[in-house]
Amino acid sequence: MKGAIVLAAGYSSRMGSFKPLLDVGGEPAVVRAIRSVAAADETAAVTGWQRQRLQALIARENAVELYNPDYDSGMFSSVLTGIRYFAGRGAEGVLLMPCDCPCVPAEVSKILLEQSGDRLAVPVYRGKKGHPLWIPASFFPEILEHDGSMGLKGVTLRHEEEMLRIPVPYEGAVLDMDRPEDYEKILGFASRPSLESLAAGRRFILLRHGETVPHSGKIFVGWYDVALSDRGEKQAHDLARKLSETELRSEAVYTGLLRRAAVTAGIIASALGLPVRQYAGLNEICLGSWDGQLIDDIRKKYPAEYERRGKNLMTYKPDDVSECFFDLQYRCVSCLRDILASDDSRDILIVSHAGVIKCLYGNLMGRDIEWAFDRCRPGKGEYVTVDLR
Repeated sequence: MKGAIVLAAGYSSRMGSFKPLLDVGGEPAVVRAIRSVAAADETAAVTGWQRQRLQALIARENAVELYNPDYDSGMFSSVLTGIRYFAGRGAEGVLLMPCDCPCVPAEVSKILLEQSGDRLAVPVYRGKKGHPLWIPASFFPEILEHDGSMGLKGVTLRHEEEMLRIPVPYEGAVLDMDRPEDYEKILGFASRPSLESLAAGRRFILLRHGETVPHSGKIFVGWYDVALSDRGEKQAHDLARKLSETELRSEAVYTGLLRRAAVTAGIIASALGLPVRQYAGLNEICLGSWDGQLIDDIRKKYPAEYERRGKNLMTYKPDDVSECFFDLQYRCVSCLRDILASDDSRDILIVSHAGVIKCLYGNLMGRDIEWAFDRCRPGKGEYVTVDLR
């Protein structure tokens, strides 16, 4: 069992307002913190000051309330309260989440739980450490025996060099709110229109590029810029013909920078009398050093890595310059949000790649790429529709 501890016991003295109840994007900060660690098997929220104002919210989120009678002595006493509880539960480890980090996506916790193992682990955004912190059970005794000097940092600093730093593409993982100016920054971050609100009332036609020039065997095709084959161009013309027979209210055809999608988009746009708008955010997943390589060659050269990829498809990256599917999802959804903010058309036409389409389809359906991965499988030269009208 893997647990999560949400810290919500302090005075919020530097903020001047009770942080757990501050509104962030329409929800109290404590609720958002609890939801951010929903990937854990059980979540416990540690309360202290003004606990009575939090109890109903904690219960509503199906979390356990742990009261810390020593909250006046500082945050470390709340950490101890949570660690004692989960040590008694025989937990493999815990995610530690302060309630003043209300913008951490739930995906971050999923990634930590999948990748951290027996090492202390934190997410990092562009090199900056964020939250939550993964604490394996092997560290529980050391924390419980610590004299409290420097709080939990007094323990974690001893293990700084071996701490696992897991890069994530989520800026929210490093945003916290100790002071009013921090809260204002978070409000600006959290008040950006959601994908759901921008997408409401629209129809999305997500087209996959046509077939590409064949190789001597199956290859990894991410950013590898392979051209359309003759058959692929014919498929693009067939798509254009189908769409021209459909009643569309569109401003443009959107695509990425890679030839196979851009050429397909150009053929379709020409037939519909629309401009093409290119966004790098609609490129296929970047596979780094594996891009363009024969799959059989990679399997033979790197059998252990190939096996790791198969077991951890959503989070696996072959090297530091590549992306995992969660990275791709963040990029694509951010790009779609930008498109929708600048285009109020009823119908949004996007010509892209299998991975991108899975990301967009899953998120437009209110889920994610992991949910969509096997549910959304358009062939080359095919499309899927998400109608939110």
